[in-house]
Amino acid sequence: MHSLNTLIERVFMFVASSLFAVFIATIFYQVMARNYLKISVGWTDEVALFCFVWSVFLGAAVALRRRAHYIVEILPERMINANNALRLFGSLACLPVIYVLVVHGNLFMDMGWRRSSVSLQMPLAYVFAAIPVSGLAMALFSIEVLWDDVRQLRSRRAAERPQEDN
Repeated sequence: MHSLNTLIERVFMFVASSLFAVFIATIFYQVMARNYLKISVGWTDEVALFCFVWSVFLGAAVALRRRAHYIVEILPERMINANNALRLFGSLACLPVIYVLVVHGNLFMDMGWRRSSVSLQMPLAYVFAAIPVSGLAMALFSIEVLWDDVRQLRSRRAAERPQEDN
């Protein structure tokens, strides 16, 4: 499970980084075209939006695995069992959200086949697919995260903190 999730995470990070780079390049082109070439390029808005949506949803899935979302610590560090139990509770609380992303995101994606983007004339289902795809990855990542939480709770050791980037 760990090796599969690591592969998925690497693919997601590569795709999200690439799409974010396309997002930045598209916005840069749009600004240059509007301000210096004095032309309006309509497709840039949609390409930027689509790239941004996909990069955010893929990044959110990776953040769930890395535990990079915000954490509110309400108990002192010495209360190891209680903190591990709260960490497990937090991981379990994510499951209904993941359910909504997968099930209702799939319904939303299906509705997107009947709608097209204005300038690209592309079915919006391709954009909306980011929701259930990230939800499925979150479901796989949650299995690993929950397993780690249960193991930490049983071992009665303090959970490792995610490393912060400086």
